[in-house]
Amino acid sequence: MPKHFYPNSRRFDTPSFAELLKPLQAILMTVSPFKSRGNKPLEVTFEHMLKSLIFFHLEEHTSGRHLLQIL
Repeated sequence: MPKHFYPNSRRFDTPSFAELLKPLQAILMTVSPFKSRGNKPLEVTFEHMLKSLIFFHLEEHTSGRHLLQIL
C-alpha cells in the first residue's frame, strides 16, 4: 500500500538563532581570544565566527559568498 503525504501530520520544530546560541553564552566567556600571528590585529573573534556559522546553517545559504553578501 502506498504511503500518503499529510503535510499537517508532522510539525517540524526548527530551533531559532537565539535558542541555539543560548547554551553557548556561558561557554563563550571561557574561550581564550584568537591571537594574531602577524603584524595586523584580528578583526573577527571566535564569537563572530560561531554566530556566522549558526546563521549560515539556519538560513541555508548556497555559498560562503552569498552569506557574506547578506551579512
